[in-house]
Amino acid sequence: MGNQLVNLFQKVEVINMAPITLPSNYNDNTLVLMVQTPRTLFVYWDLSPSQRAALAKKKNLQLRLNVVNQGVYRTFDIKHFWDSFYITGVEPGLDYYCDISVKEEDDEYYPIIYSNTSSTPREHPGTLITAGSNFWGAGEYITQNGMAWTSYSSGTFYNK
Repeated sequence: MGNQLVNLFQKVEVINMAPITLPSNYNDNTLVLMVQTPRTLFVYWDLSPSQRAALAKKKNLQLRLNVVNQGVYRTFDIKHFWDSFYITGVEPGLDYYCDISVKEEDDEYYPIIYSNTSSTPREHPGTLITAGSNFWGAGEYITQNGMAWTSYSSGTFYNK
C-alpha cells in the first residue's frame, strides 16, 4: 500500500498556466461611492474613451458630494484623466451620493453621471454601557442615560 501512494504522487502532472490579466477599465460609464470609515468615503469611476474625450474638452470638471435630501455637501475640481478620489472629513450617520458635473461659465452645473447612495455609519453605538466590577458580564450596568439594569451569570441565577 505504501508503494501505491508513492506511485500516485509520481503521476501528478503540473500544468503551467499563463497569468490572467484584468483589463484596466471596462468602458461602462460607472461612478461608485463606498464607505471606508465613518468619516472617509472613496469614490471611483470608469468612463468610456468617448466620454473621457468629451470631458477633456471641458474646463471645469467637478466631483460633487451630495447629502440625500439636503443637496450639495462639498465640491472638488477633478481632471478628466483621474479615476478615483478619497473624501475625508464627512459627517457620520448620513446618506451620501456623488455626481461628476461640468460647471459652465454661467455657474450652472450639468451632471454627467451619478453614483450609488452610501450611508456612513455612526462613530459610536447609540447607547454607552458601563460594566460594573463583576466578572464575565454579571452585575449592574449603567447606560448613557443613567438607567441601571442587571445581568446575571448562570452561576448567580442558580444561587437565587
